[in-house]
Amino acid sequence: MEAMKQSWTDDRLDDLNGKVDAQRLETRTEFKAIRGEMKDEFGAVRGEMKEEFAAVRGEMREGFAAIRGEMKAGFDRIDERFQKVDERFERFEIRTDERFEALIGRLDQRLDGMKNLMIQFCGLMLAALIGLIATQV
Repeated sequence: MEAMKQSWTDDRLDDLNGKVDAQRLETRTEFKAIRGEMKDEFGAVRGEMKEEFAAVRGEMREGFAAIRGEMKAGFDRIDERFQKVDERFERFEIRTDERFEALIGRLDQRLDGMKNLMIQFCGLMLAALIGLIATQV
């Protein structure tokens, strides 16, 4: 066991220190290279993402424009249908007004006839009452 023990001399310590420095320099160099590669790769990925997002944005614009056009056409058709329904209601309203006016006209004629009949009846009753009173006196 004693043979395995070696004493640390200044030369050996200096040698070890040099090896550690060399290893540290090599590690730093590798990390710097990796950082550069990562920076380049992330830049490339970022560029690809920008291109893809721009393409997706363009597709979405086109899709939304198409949908907007379809919706407008659909709403225009609905507006036309509402216009037709509106016109039908206006015609119905005109016919209904004409019918009610005709009905009111006939009702007015009947009421006028009844009024005339009542006036005649009241006149006849008055004449009969006067005749009765004249014969009683």
